[in-house]
Amino acid sequence: MSIQNKPHYVLPASALAQWLDQQGADLWWNVDGDSYLTALITFPCPGDELAAELRRINSTLLVLDKSQSQEAKGQVIDETRLDELVGRLGDDVPVTVGKGKPSWAENRVLYLSWKDRHEEWLLVEDRETTESSREEAAAKGGSR
Repeated sequence: MSIQNKPHYVLPASALAQWLDQQGADLWWNVDGDSYLTALITFPCPGDELAAELRRINSTLLVLDKSQSQEAKGQVIDETRLDELVGRLGDDVPVTVGKGKPSWAENRVLYLSWKDRHEEWLLVEDRETTESSREEAAAKGGSR
């Protein structure tokens, strides 16, 4: 079943771009499952580059309500609502006694699709690449 048939909201791509800007320009992101976006930009990529591409595309997205709320009936939302819709990549990963979850488990994830396409995809925070990029920038004495 596609996002269109599940509890979801409608989100302008510019609102997702705004949210990405608020997370930090140097935070890196990955996309899994979207052939359209991955054909336009190389992933993983920093948030500012992804935000710029989303603004250029200027299309409409559907975002899944992970809590499956009956109130989510395709209403248009803005970036201020996205934090409540974000999941964690490891939400369904069982914790091994004495070990805890792997580091990637805390990466944030949004379940999305373009309004005019049925292809569902994930927007996933990439903390590992973010840290590597920050360490590299610090070693060079500058930003990304």
